Amino acid sequence: MSISLAKAIKLQNDKTWALDYKATPAANLLAVASTDRKIKILNIQPQGTRLSDVLDSTVHHKAVRSVAWRPNTDVNTATLAAGSFDSTVSIWTKELGMEEEEEEDNSEMDLLAIIEGHENEVKCVAWSNDGMLLATCSRDKSVWIWETDEMGEEYECVSVLQEHSQDVKHVVWHPSQPLLASASYDDTIRVWREYDDDWECAAVLTGHEGTVWASDFETPAEQGADTTDIRLCSASDDKTVRVWKYVEDDDENDGQQVWVCQTVLPQVHSRQVYSVAWSRDSGMIASTGSDGTLAVYRESERGSGDWSVVARHELCHGVYEINMVKWINVGGREMLATGGDDGSVNLWNIDL
Repeated sequence: MSISLAKAIKLQNDKTWALDYKATPAANLLAVASTDRKIKILNIQPQGTRLSDVLDSTVHHKAVRSVAWRPNTDVNTATLAAGSFDSTVSIWTKELGMEEEEEEDNSEMDLLAIIEGHENEVKCVAWSNDGMLLATCSRDKSVWIWETDEMGEEYECVSVLQEHSQDVKHVVWHPSQPLLASASYDDTIRVWREYDDDWECAAVLTGHEGTVWASDFETPAEQGADTTDIRLCSASDDKTVRVWKYVEDDDENDGQQVWVCQTVLPQVHSRQVYSVAWSRDSGMIASTGSDGTLAVYRESERGSGDWSVVARHELCHGVYEINMVKWINVGGREMLATGGDDGSVNLWNIDL
């Protein structure tokens, strides 16, 4: 297996901080967050990629650090959340037409709402699998959970989680269960669950020897699989990628969840690992970071914990650091997208 560059897209001179991908019958949308305060929307099709929209850069007065598409039930609507270093979150929406059949897309995303509450930079935003909850995290050491309506116009804070002792870098929801993971500068990952109309910390995952920059849940196997088969991968300053596995609830310890580090993936990175992504299609894991290397890992058998490096590519953005990696599926073909300090988004073929 090998990784080859399919397309390099130079979008700005400033850092590309984050990416998120949404595939619909009308368009394959890649949202891009950057230091220049602008959010770019790319439409990625098998026949080519084009810039579909650039959102109003006056909405945020500092860098946009994170973007996340809402998992809408309405396939004709795209809703995007964006978190900024100005401590606010913006919500955008757009009605989708048959964009892939049009040479020009004249429709723009409209600003739906501005969410305020955090005291410092918002580092990450993430939607629950049903699209009714939005999690945000910040340098203020907190994670906020917001509840919204079907239209996504009104947001009510239903919980503020303040158990991390340092900057919270990342949040991610489980693809099918009401579980939220947060990663922090305090070297830990916390797993949160709903309890008695509030949210509580169900587990603290310790083992990394540096900042945990990101994490991602494994997508469960087909329906009917064991709902306790939950795993999470994480990326850290300590140059490692780890896979964590839920074991059981400890009834003797107030029902706290027991998690173990199932494996530390084979060493690839020589510097900090900033981003990790677990593919929903193939089950492979991708990682990237400060050393500019993109790595792909595959498990010998699902659940075995026996992982190997099946592909790697160095200097993916030249001498620049890579801040984000994302799995995307274009026309039935699985690819990777990366964003780096060079202001580019690169699309990668995974050649079997």
